[in-house]
Amino acid sequence: MQRVNDILIPSRFIGETENALRKAGQEDYELFVLWSGRIEGTSFEVENLHVPKQKSYHTDDGLSVVVEGPELHRLNVWLYEHKQIIGAQIHAHPDDAYHSETDDTFPIATTLGSFSIVVPEFARRGLLGAGTRVFRLRSEGWVRDAAPSSELVKTR
Repeated sequence: MQRVNDILIPSRFIGETENALRKAGQEDYELFVLWSGRIEGTSFEVENLHVPKQKSYHTDDGLSVVVEGPELHRLNVWLYEHKQIIGAQIHAHPDDAYHSETDDTFPIATTLGSFSIVVPEFARRGLLGAGTRVFRLRSEGWVRDAAPSSELVKTR
């Protein structure tokens, strides 16, 4: 994943991701959406979209979401059987898009070079709209990518 420069994704997955994030947001919850696929040259080609079973919480510090061990195991078995990796994790915040301490500490995408896409306002302005932030997992941790999300994520 470290040599990947962009994400190629079927356009229908953009809409499905937006719908999932908005639906959770309407109930004032965060939600993880995962994109899996394969590396082809310098692109990550998304082949599947996953919305794993997860628990969303309202805490004194804000919102959080947890995908528990059995579901992570199920997902990892599926990835192994289909010879895919998780290339991107996507979630939305109620306000600004940023990588919180919880996002940094408990990611689902853990391969160096993986993407974490954080969408503001529960995706009301779209997945790749103004304010969306893309982070990459580097050896020093999650680092914000300088390129706009619309340049990194390309539909096919």
